Amino acid sequence: MMRPTLEDVARHAGVSRATVSRVVRGDGGVSSDTAARVLTAVSDLGYVPNASARSLATGRNTTIAMVVPEPDTTVFSDPFFGLAVAGIHEGLAGTDMQLVMIFASRPDRPGSVVDFLLEGSVAGAIVVSHHRSDGLVAATAALPIPTVFLGAPLKPAGLTRPVYYVDTDNLAGARLAAGRMLATGVRRPATVAGPADMAAALDRLNGWRQVLEEAGRTVSVAHGDYTRRSGARAAAELLDADPTIDGIFAASDLMAQGVMDTLNARGLRVGRDVKLIGFDDFEAAPLMDPPLTTIVNPAVDLGRESTRMVLSLVAGEDTAAPVILPVELKVRDSG
Repeated sequence: MMRPTLEDVARHAGVSRATVSRVVRGDGGVSSDTAARVLTAVSDLGYVPNASARSLATGRNTTIAMVVPEPDTTVFSDPFFGLAVAGIHEGLAGTDMQLVMIFASRPDRPGSVVDFLLEGSVAGAIVVSHHRSDGLVAATAALPIPTVFLGAPLKPAGLTRPVYYVDTDNLAGARLAAGRMLATGVRRPATVAGPADMAAALDRLNGWRQVLEEAGRTVSVAHGDYTRRSGARAAAELLDADPTIDGIFAASDLMAQGVMDTLNARGLRVGRDVKLIGFDDFEAAPLMDPPLTTIVNPAVDLGRESTRMVLSLVAGEDTAAPVILPVELKVRDSG
């Protein structure tokens, strides 16, 4: 069976060959809708960019792979990924490295990702949004190429090889959110936590719990998946169980939007009847009604720092790891 070509992807996506080339290289100038169609076609066809010619000419690989173990619908609806990509592009500026994206949303096939990384003449990889269930930590541990995780991975038992990663100080961010809830007089706090198989979600939940339980508060918890819909569902679950909840910390701004949807639908005033705090401070946060109090998640810096780290490893240089970036609380009217 012949390997899919650039032309096959272009036909499948209904775009030009040049457009496909720009998207798989990670170049700018392509709309998000068009890029989404191209990347869906890449995933559907199993297209592998051919970097062998350039590698043979230069004697070295010149591609960095961004591996995203999430469905493409999640990637293009969550601002975090776009900001992380912007940071990776900044980190690659001035080098001859190009960026390709790999969607790895099949938890039963981590080996296919490894095959792509090996066959695509990849110099290094950045894995974004890692879940315990996706098997990528174990799958990439044996790779002969440098791999950096953007977001702390949950290491499988028995893994002794060093794992390089860059992350936000999620524990400290959640503690800031909890402290703000206490300072504003919240008596019945709750949280919409992220997926229980992600280190960031667990850190945000643990930091929140630590502060509030030390203050003698009982903490209610429901889990979402970092989407707006899951935030709305989780908020409804919390309020059905305890209508007296007067403060909710959502572990992402998208989930905070969903929480706000539920509060508004029930006639509860955000910032007055129920305090609301998110985590991210993406573009929509100050535009919400009321504007969202949230923890600043430095997504662009995460992308830039993970790129610096993987390029250092590619060059055979020592690099400090892990790198944990600081956070801050941005206070607005919602909490």
